[in-house]
Formats: sequence, C-alpha cells, structure tokens
Amino acid sequence: MADMLLIERKESVAWVIVNRPETRNALDGALTARLVDAFNEVGADDSVRTIVLRGAGDRVFISGADINEFRERLATPAGALAYDEEAEVLMAAIKTAPKPVVAMIHGFAIGSGLLVAMACDIRIAADAVRVGIPVARIGLVPPVPDVARLVRLVGPDHAKYLLMTGRLITAHEALAYGLLNRVVPAEELEPVTTELARRLTANAPLTLKSIKQIVDQIGADGETVAQGAPWYEEVYTSADFKEGIEAFFEKRAPVFRGK
Repeated sequence: MADMLLIERKESVAWVIVNRPETRNALDGALTARLVDAFNEVGADDSVRTIVLRGAGDRVFISGADINEFRERLATPAGALAYDEEAEVLMAAIKTAPKPVVAMIHGFAIGSGLLVAMACDIRIAADAVRVGIPVARIGLVPPVPDVARLVRLVGPDHAKYLLMTGRLITAHEALAYGLLNRVVPAEELEPVTTELARRLTANAPLTLKSIKQIVDQIGADGETVAQGAPWYEEVYTSADFKEGIEAFFEKRAPVFRGK
C-alpha cells in the first residue's frame, strides 16, 4: 500500500505530498496527524529553506475532509469540536513553521483542502482549478479560526458569499477575491512553483521567518475552535445535520427544514 504522505527534499525545498488518490487526497484523522508531524519535521530541518505542499498527481490538491469519518466523529457537538480542534493543530503547524509554505494547487481544493491552502503563506494554482467551502450544502459548522482566516483574505462579504452558497469558484475568481496569489496554465504550475521556491530559498531565512511571524502576529486575533461551541450544539444535534450526511451518501439533494 502506498504511503499516504510523501516528503521529497530537493535543493533545500521540502515537497510535502498528500498521496491518497483512492480518496481524491481527502484528509482523515491519520493523514492530518501525519501532516502535523511532517510540518514539524521539515520546519525544524536546517537544510530546508522552503516548504511546498501539493497533492499527488495533477487532478486534486486536497478534495476535503474524509466524509467517511463524519458519521462517527460529528455524531455529537463535543465530537465535532474535538474533530475540528485536531484540524486546527494542522493549521497551526503550517502557520508556525519558520519557513515559507507554498500551496501548489491543481484540480480541486474543496472544504478542508481550501482551508489548508489558506493556512499556507503563498498559494499558486492552475487555471482550471475549482475551489470552495461547501459546508452549507452538507449542514456543517465552519470552524471559527478558519472563518477568521477567510475573512482576513477576502473580506466579510466574499466570505459570507463563499460559505453561504457553497459554490465552487474558478481559479480566476479566487484570484480576484484574494484567495490565490497567482494563477498559471496547468502545464506551467510545477515549474512556476519550483522557481518561486528557489527564489524564496535564495532569500535571507531569518528575514523570511521574521516577515511571516510579524504578518501573522498583526493579523491574529486568537480565535479558537471552542468559540464555536454554541453553533456546534445547535447544528450537530439537528435533523438537518443528519439529513445532510444521509443525502451525501445517498447521492441526492438534501431537504433542509431548519430543525
């Protein structure tokens, strides 16, 4: 069985590669924990100057959270809070890595896939990419820290639009919103990302570290997953939540009743 996570070191660049093609590179608990360990490892490696996160192949960056865990992990508000707190550990590992982290996005970055990309310092995408956070189409609560990061990137109006509609938007729309830093033709994505990583690697490491920490410090308001507890209690005990999960597995449109 192929390893779900690969780390390749090339010219002072660590390529962290999500490798679950059978699930479209979806994140489950085990992979999330592996990613935390990977970012801590390469973050502490003095031979690494830049980190690039990508999905294996060229069809999907990260398709989202593994829906197969939802029924068990989100069965109660407390379970949902714990689930999202685990995910926030990964976001923190990316944010606190003392090196630039570049997300190389191809195919789709949906739900947790986009949230992980948002935690990275720079996001480069292929022009055919589609991104979105379809929590409202399933009936989930978006974690408070993720919403805060989204608002900082795109502003409150675009954040509400993306979260409330659940729409997948194009790479060029995402670029205009501020979700992406650059969009390139698919065939140029890897070479452009490689060149960017080389440029970052050639710059002063301590200066890059200081820039990352200063910018993140200015933008940080200390949001926690636990702040969402009242909404988790309301949503994850509702009939609508059960309906959203069942409809997803039954491949039908959910019928939400607000109860």
